[in-house]
Amino acid sequence: MPLRVLVYHRRARELAQLVRERLPDVEVAAGFDDDTLTRHLADAEALIAFHFPLDALPRAKSLRWIQLTSAGAEQVMPARAALERVVVTNTRGIHAELMADYTLGVMVMLQWGFPRILRDQQARTWAPRLVLPLAGRTLAVVGAGAIGGEIARRAAAFGLRVLAVKRTPGPVEGAAEVLTAPQLREGLGRADFVVLVVPVTAETRRLVGGSELRAMRSTAYLINIARASVLDEGALVQAVREGWIAGAALDVFEEEPLPTTSPLWELPNVIITPHIAGEPADYARRVADVFVDNAVRFRRGEPLRNVVDFERGY
Repeated sequence: MPLRVLVYHRRARELAQLVRERLPDVEVAAGFDDDTLTRHLADAEALIAFHFPLDALPRAKSLRWIQLTSAGAEQVMPARAALERVVVTNTRGIHAELMADYTLGVMVMLQWGFPRILRDQQARTWAPRLVLPLAGRTLAVVGAGAIGGEIARRAAAFGLRVLAVKRTPGPVEGAAEVLTAPQLREGLGRADFVVLVVPVTAETRRLVGGSELRAMRSTAYLINIARASVLDEGALVQAVREGWIAGAALDVFEEEPLPTTSPLWELPNVIITPHIAGEPADYARRVADVFVDNAVRFRRGEPLRNVVDFERGY
């Protein structure tokens, strides 16, 4: 019998079309509404989704595999017991190139003071400033998985000294030093830039709060492209306002879209982007590539790529 696949996603039609083109012998249902779940979840053997209603899982009688369209897997962790017989895979690795581009891009902007430069342009103000080159600066990459590893490699090519902070010891390409989690504050205190790329786990929630921000240099910048929950947003506002750190670039927020009342909008040395760092223009194609490869493995009974480890949380 053909593999029965349900695509439950805001880009369901695009993803479904890509899967059908590559795997014409599978049965694909697609949509992003309750009616789609009601009609197709019970029969689906494979589910492609980002977020989906976990309370609907008891209806998924035939489900054997969930392909998440994200690198993170925190959205399914509350249903761990219900997924005991279901393999969950993610799309770890497809975001690395773009997120490394983003990180190096905002580092250049922060180093040169582009938020102020652009305000000066709008005001037709000529106000030269002198800066140091990025080469020779120190970057702490907090979380050295696929994305963090790509950032480390790119940053080293820029001439930055890279400190990688990761859960377990081991080499990271491009990193001059690798620190473990207990050495986080040491790494923060030595860095000119800090980028957060850790997965969301119990250990990483509010990983960076007031005490960690105070451990940073007053001339340093923080970049968060992980999840909002790894950073205490209120503490960051205070840190920037009071000069504990020089500024920040943020792509993820506790509430999205970021409310117009958020004090973050008013901070002149903070770059705000609307959660775009990890979604390349060809995102659907990249997700489909991972799913198709896994579908071939699934039907052959072979191990799948990017299996989520529920013990580790990602």
